[in-house]
Amino acid sequence: MNIAIVRAFIALRQIALYHKDLAEKLDQLKTEIYDRLNLHDTQLNAIYEAIENLLDDQAVKKSWEERNRIGYKK
Repeated sequence: MNIAIVRAFIALRQIALYHKDLAEKLDQLKTEIYDRLNLHDTQLNAIYEAIENLLDDQAVKKSWEERNRIGYKK
């Protein structure tokens, strides 16, 4: 790792130790972001499932149209 990156993280840790209110706000933001991500994950899963259902329905419909006909053929 670059020494500047390590120093930046050390400085952030020291700021967090000295400023408790800032640390509390960061924790609140972190929990809010996790809540939003969980909500978005569930919404995306619902969208993916709906798309998969539509694709499955189209595959069934296509297979029905391509079946071998019985009886009178034109």
